[in-house]
Amino acid sequence: MTSGRRAHLPVEQRRAQLVAAAMRVMQREGAWSLTTRAVAKEAGVPLGAVHYAFGSKTELVRAVFQADRDRSTALLRRAVEAGGSPAEILTRALAGYVDSVIADPGAEIVLQELTMMGGRDDDLRAAARESTEQYRGDVLDLLHRVAEASGGTWSGDVEVLAESVLGLLFGASVNWLCTGDDDLFRRCVTDAAQTLAARLTGGAPAPR
Repeated sequence: MTSGRRAHLPVEQRRAQLVAAAMRVMQREGAWSLTTRAVAKEAGVPLGAVHYAFGSKTELVRAVFQADRDRSTALLRRAVEAGGSPAEILTRALAGYVDSVIADPGAEIVLQELTMMGGRDDDLRAAARESTEQYRGDVLDLLHRVAEASGGTWSGDVEVLAESVLGLLFGASVNWLCTGDDDLFRRCVTDAAQTLAARLTGGAPAPR
């Protein structure tokens, strides 16, 4: 006899399921359409399951941002671990970001929408600010790792460099979402990586 009861999932597995459902809802209907009820319906679970996994819609949004940040962090670290010259590492990191955006434009639209909504919605503002600060921290960590690997030093304020990289990536992504020009998107970040690498001084020469 088959039981009609739903399978009980560990809370972390349930949270991942609901984050994926939230992304599907927002990609289909826009970030502003996100409600816990819509997520429950999309995931095929009772509304109470959403409220058990996340205390509020804002906490669900934080989890959406965190899932994207986890992917971005892994991408940047792989770029460093693959080795090479500073220009090669930075190009690999930024080009990897571009590839991820091109591969899943719907996800990028959702993240951009949520970030912009944080400028108007008091409940989302803190989540959007935290997300931006975390992304900035990831870029800053990338720059520190590149400098350490090469034995060089960044000329100028490294925090300003990180903010400039972050702004370029987000801005170029918006432009690409509007134009769909893959080649220009990739050339833009490649040029940025080369220009940024030139700000690293005193390091060992790249291996031939």
